[in-house]
Amino acid sequence: MAEPSRYNVGGDQAPSEILKNKLRIKDQQALEDTESVLFSDTYEYFLAKLNEGKLEFNIALIFDVHKYFLGPLYSWAGKVRSVQISKDGVLFCKAAHIESALKEFENLLRKGLPGKSDSKSAVAEKLAIIHCEFNAIHPFREGNGRTIRLFLDLVALNCDYSLIDFGKTSKKTYIEACIAGMNQDYSKMKSIIYKGLRKK
Repeated sequence: MAEPSRYNVGGDQAPSEILKNKLRIKDQQALEDTESVLFSDTYEYFLAKLNEGKLEFNIALIFDVHKYFLGPLYSWAGKVRSVQISKDGVLFCKAAHIESALKEFENLLRKGLPGKSDSKSAVAEKLAIIHCEFNAIHPFREGNGRTIRLFLDLVALNCDYSLIDFGKTSKKTYIEACIAGMNQDYSKMKSIIYKGLRKK
């Protein structure tokens, strides 16, 4: 799950082998297992909040999700990264530009969130754009993909769909869609999300 080698990292937060964590876990598998438990707990917590009608779908929610998810493990949870990261040859938003990019993303959320009156195609397209634009920014040191997918699930549920089934798509196809999204080609991600959407 959270292999430190997935990213090429620069800066003082760069890991040697295992990401430095509050629980002082030294074994990679144990760290991954701990993250899995925390992620499951995060889903339960925010699904309960959704059912109580206590969620606002804005950028603050995304940061809250990330902090709740990884806060027990990492001091930088819920905070904008200060290191440069890249993956599969793709360089994400430079750390110095993240704050301004997040302001644009915040505007996107205000104007581009899907609603219950939208068609399935429109919901899939809007969610794909949100996913791809967030992925391009990659504001956190780790956990960006899981955080945005949980956020999208909450939005989908709010639009009377079930949790998005990303399992209908291979990891290779998903990564290709993420890379295409870096160039504002949202069609592949839209297709993935459309396939994974099902009315409750």
